[in-house]
Amino acid sequence: MRAAEASRPAALPASTPNAAPNAPAADEDIASGANDRLRLKYRGRRCPRWRLRGGDASTGAKSKARSSRKELMYDDDGGAPFERCANTKDGVAVWMRAVPGSNAKEVLAEATFAKTPAHLFWRAVCDVERYQEFVPFVKRSFVCKDARSSAGSGSVWVYNVVKAPVVGPRDFVIKIESAPRGGADGSMTCAWHVPDDGVGPAALSGHVRLLKNSGGWELRETANGKGVAVRYRVLTDPGTALPGFLVDLANQSSVPDVMRAFNARATSGVYEREDAAKDAGSGSSRFLAGLVSGGVAKELEELLQWGDFGRITTSLSARLRKMATALDARGGDRRSANDA
Repeated sequence: MRAAEASRPAALPASTPNAAPNAPAADEDIASGANDRLRLKYRGRRCPRWRLRGGDASTGAKSKARSSRKELMYDDDGGAPFERCANTKDGVAVWMRAVPGSNAKEVLAEATFAKTPAHLFWRAVCDVERYQEFVPFVKRSFVCKDARSSAGSGSVWVYNVVKAPVVGPRDFVIKIESAPRGGADGSMTCAWHVPDDGVGPAALSGHVRLLKNSGGWELRETANGKGVAVRYRVLTDPGTALPGFLVDLANQSSVPDVMRAFNARATSGVYEREDAAKDAGSGSSRFLAGLVSGGVAKELEELLQWGDFGRITTSLSARLRKMATALDARGGDRRSANDA
């Protein structure tokens, strides 16, 4: 017995590294070394795995609390608040809110275009007959009924055909009610919805008729009068079995594109060119009216009465040459003024 006991190995001392009580200390040393390496690697940057390496749990809790905060905006209609869901690099803020009875959320977008005059942006909004020229996804647009005044206020019924990604072609008729200076602050507003008055064509074959489409524009001049602050909102149901979150994602990206398209149209120069052509046309009309009132009609009437067709031809040729000379002179004066 004694020999056997003498042959047994001596017990390991408590300070030996292999002893069980000191195993956690070794793990802490390993974790500390890993953290030191991560600190050097991610100096000044955030390491996504930091909390898994024995980092401070309170830091992770603070980050989570910070990310879970929601920025809300309450609208004047008293409905549910909008939640900010995106901010684009060019300054378009996108908000959304759930609407009872709708598969999709209502979208509200805000932006300020500092170099776009408000009246030109408003002309793009009211250019409903030519939406197919510049509005994304609009393939066809025409006016069914126009009850607007010369100042642009009133109602207009517009038919549109749209082809958005993923879904098939859609068509709809909307009634747009506009107020060029309807707000107390001089804002320009319009709102639309799908009417039930039967105005407009029936649904096209192979198209899905949209029955829920509402929204509006609100424009205000910036403080310096050179830009425009824009608010755009829309609620539309694509009329399909697409999940609501897919519809929301599509709207979140397409609504800023719509605002950019209207701004591009307003700054394209098309409306300035149309105004210049109209002014030139009215000036030519006044000039021709002056020539006619100068006795051309009376002279032609007398010649026709006597049946002197040779003199009629000669008189008309002379008058036309005079008109051409006068128009050339007017054009030269206009070019000289522009050069100056």
